Amino acid sequence: MTSYAYITNQGDDTVSVIDTAKKSVSQTIAVGKGPVGIAVSASMQRVYIANVESQEISVINTLNNSVIQTIKINGAPVGLTLSPDNSTLYVADWFANKVLAISTQLPTTRRELNVGDAPAGLVVSPNNKWLYIANRDSDDIAIVDTASLSIKKRIKVGSHPFGLSLSSSGKLLVSVNVRDDSVSLINTKNYSQQKIKVGYHPYCAAITADEKLLFVSNTQDDSVSVIDLTNNKTIKTITVGSTPEGISIDPMNQHAYVANWGSNNVSIIDVNSLQVLATIKTGEKSRAFGQFILLSP
Repeated sequence: MTSYAYITNQGDDTVSVIDTAKKSVSQTIAVGKGPVGIAVSASMQRVYIANVESQEISVINTLNNSVIQTIKINGAPVGLTLSPDNSTLYVADWFANKVLAISTQLPTTRRELNVGDAPAGLVVSPNNKWLYIANRDSDDIAIVDTASLSIKKRIKVGSHPFGLSLSSSGKLLVSVNVRDDSVSLINTKNYSQQKIKVGYHPYCAAITADEKLLFVSNTQDDSVSVIDLTNNKTIKTITVGSTPEGISIDPMNQHAYVANWGSNNVSIIDVNSLQVLATIKTGEKSRAFGQFILLSP
């Protein structure tokens, strides 16, 4: 098995493909204008890219890393996520305050839901029942029934929630609250939550597969906060590149990949030693908002 990191570069309308074994960019793919959000599927051999400026989704075939389809969106697509069964692509329309549910087999088949203000991060529960949506400007998380595409509940969190992360078991949901420099740890069974302070202007978070550590990118102090989830304490702050944004865990290599928007590169952190192993040059304004690690047989 091999793994690849697909990094959206908003400044030059490309996606950098990082071969994690070689720790280098193996290919650069031209996509639409202003690529931000990303969702990957190993079983479908597809990567979906949200191009906010050209208002479309680029679909990449991972066998040859070519764009094979463009899905038009009449809005501003930012956050993306796929359902666990790969049947549905969820798209957060930042400006229209809605989320689209698009069939991956027939993209013209789509449903839409009006949610809170400025929806951003999206994740789906492992059992495919619940879609969680971070609404930045209404300071809440919407919990949506995926069958009916209706809102079951809203949870108030910190100020300006943006990135979301869900544990592999689906029991822990993490909201990254930009304006009050915190993350909200939410129990998905009873919706209780605990808020933990992190760095300045956090953006995204990623939970390790064993659910023991949480990594949070802090955009304005160029760092990643590492939280021990057994006691909910910050155990280390790691200096990375300038303006770190997207972050994902490569479970095969036990590495965290951090896209640095300001320095146009990616930092690789060893999740065991909590040391930066390498820095890889990518494209202009790397963001990689979403789950961007693809495990390939």
